[in-house]
Amino acid sequence: MDYLLRRYFSDVKLTNQIEIKFGREAKYRFGSIRLVKKGITSGQGTTSITSYLPRLLLKARGTRDTFEARGTLKTSQTPQKSIITITSMFAKESVPAEVVHYTIAHELCHYAHGFSSANRRLFKYPHHGGIVNKELTGRGAHHLISAFKKWLKIYRGQILSGRVSV
Repeated sequence: MDYLLRRYFSDVKLTNQIEIKFGREAKYRFGSIRLVKKGITSGQGTTSITSYLPRLLLKARGTRDTFEARGTLKTSQTPQKSIITITSMFAKESVPAEVVHYTIAHELCHYAHGFSSANRRLFKYPHHGGIVNKELTGRGAHHLISAFKKWLKIYRGQILSGRVSV
């Protein structure tokens, strides 16, 4: 991940820590990114569920309003870290390194666009209009896209023939 950050995302402001880990093996979902906030994860303290309920619901139930301003987070809820999870299928040596690099770079594009990060959100939807591959192409990582598409075609053929099971 450090290599990808230095080579393709050196201009992206790292507003919070990024962690990468293997998740469960999945047939169709190769990677994801999520934002972990303070007080939500176990061992980090607790946050009342009422702090996440909509303002109108809180007022309707007679509880006090816990938001500072609509849509903003309190200081106790500021982002702690972003976690990129990739499928454990990528731990196999049969999967090309470029495919793993593409998946991580894809998730880093989401981070750079403000999805699951503390950065300002640049787009309404994370994949609208093929923005991720356009971003990677603009950053000089077109070879990763080509390698991924080539591998994906072979992988889909293996799924259809029943040679891949999860």
